[in-house]
Amino acid sequence: MNIKDPDKKLLYLQEFIGLEINISKFIHQTPTQELAERIINEGLEFENHLMHTTDQVSGFDLVELNYFLMIRRNYGQFTIVIIIADELINYLIQIIKDTNIHYSEILSKTLPMCNSEDTPIYILPEQFIKGYFNQITLERILNPKFDPYYRPPTIIENFEFLTKDL
Repeated sequence: MNIKDPDKKLLYLQEFIGLEINISKFIHQTPTQELAERIINEGLEFENHLMHTTDQVSGFDLVELNYFLMIRRNYGQFTIVIIIADELINYLIQIIKDTNIHYSEILSKTLPMCNSEDTPIYILPEQFIKGYFNQITLERILNPKFDPYYRPPTIIENFEFLTKDL
């Protein structure tokens, strides 16, 4: 199904993101279905912190959603939907208080790696990936491992690693 109606596309994406409260919702654009599938299976690689690679959305505001889709359209037609429970974020914030660490840094499924420019690279666990949305066909692919309350076993290890030289 190839739908050109932008309002229908936004409504389908909004429905996929969901209208739940007490969760934080993010979107990330990617160019290929293969990459979207890899993110579902392996998690999302990001630099510095999650907000560097994603846009936080309310899920309620269609104007906001349309804005982010418009400004990110050159990044691809596949919208990755990321959902993290606010309860988990609040728990992480308590761990990192009094540091300059972002909660997403300790949420990583691995210890940080550095790229060629010495920028830290993290991997958001695949459990936070709700799935992806194809903006052309309106197809919605759900991640069977999706769990917005998932607590990676690496949280404390990441925190200790990131604070060892402070």
